[in-house]
Amino acid sequence: MLLCTETITLIQPQRTDDGEAYLLTEIIGASWYGKRVVTQTTKGAEPQNTYIVRIPESNMPAGVMPKRGDFVIRGIVEEIKHAPADFADREYFCITSMGDNRRGRLRHWVVSGS
Repeated sequence: MLLCTETITLIQPQRTDDGEAYLLTEIIGASWYGKRVVTQTTKGAEPQNTYIVRIPESNMPAGVMPKRGDFVIRGIVEEIKHAPADFADREYFCITSMGDNRRGRLRHWVVSGS
């Protein structure tokens, strides 16, 4: 795929007996696209950032699969204790939709959210 030059961190919340922990996976070679859209809320029209990230199949670490509710951060994250408060000042999104496009020539995962 073209323009897969971004390094991202996939943050997957893990429920444990001690509370919540986070599995951090660094992924090198993804495409990152963001834009600002207007959405209708109970308060009226409000701007919102939306993102689409494409990860070539060959760049996704073995055994890792993104899912709804995971977070994607642009860049590298070393440690998380409280999501999303620990990275609120970074460019990130919560995955609301994901697609498995591992068919055809340009095999990849696509995740999106806001």
